[in-house]
Amino acid sequence: MANSVLLSLIRINSWRIRALKTAIAPYGYTGTMHLIVLYIRHHPGSRQEDIAEYYSLDKSSVARDARKLEELHHIVRHIDPENRRQYQLDLTPAGQEFLCFLDQIHDEYAEKLKTGFQEEEWAQLEKLLKRMEEEA
Repeated sequence: MANSVLLSLIRINSWRIRALKTAIAPYGYTGTMHLIVLYIRHHPGSRQEDIAEYYSLDKSSVARDARKLEELHHIVRHIDPENRRQYQLDLTPAGQEFLCFLDQIHDEYAEKLKTGFQEEEWAQLEKLLKRMEEEA
């Protein structure tokens, strides 16, 4: 039973990621670039190393994606005054605008998943999944 729940969660997330990557590809986003802007939204001025650690990503991949995001004018990189070998990252207005688009994609997918559920069922599912997340 637990395996079927986990498999369902994996499949749902896989479909979500596929739909997301298709939607953001025209903006020049590939791989995990969207994760970087999502992280910076909540942690302005964060270092590339923090992002790599948070998402368990390779530091060189984060650095490469950060350069691409800078070329797209979605982020700016500043040398960290405490460690001159590190960069701190901040969103630009274009990056903020992209986040609005990203939020819209996430909201649309959530609405698609909610179809056929009563509000009480959805609220109960949220509670159960949150509890599962805390136990993980």
